[in-house]
Amino acid sequence: MEISKKAQKMAEENSLSEEINQAYIDNVGEEYATADNVEEAYQGQYTSDEEFAQQLAEDLGSIDKNVSWPYTCIDWEWASRELMMDYFESNGYYFRNL
Repeated sequence: MEISKKAQKMAEENSLSEEINQAYIDNVGEEYATADNVEEAYQGQYTSDEEFAQQLAEDLGSIDKNVSWPYTCIDWEWASRELMMDYFESNGYYFRNL
């Protein structure tokens, strides 16, 4: 992935790396990407939509730690399809649609 001058400039303006800024630019377009927007939208780096969905559910407290099977049998592929309507992935980096 080639890093643009815009991604380099944005990295100077926010706390994120040039690679994260470039991933955001690649998805929303250079004309719409701002340092503030990418910082607000950035959710982390994950290996799959399913991993992202599971981590977000755990972070939000949506998974009760006191329940057991069969209540813990979640179709993470399905859950991630639903979740990704509000998020997007670029080069393993996840962002919330603003």
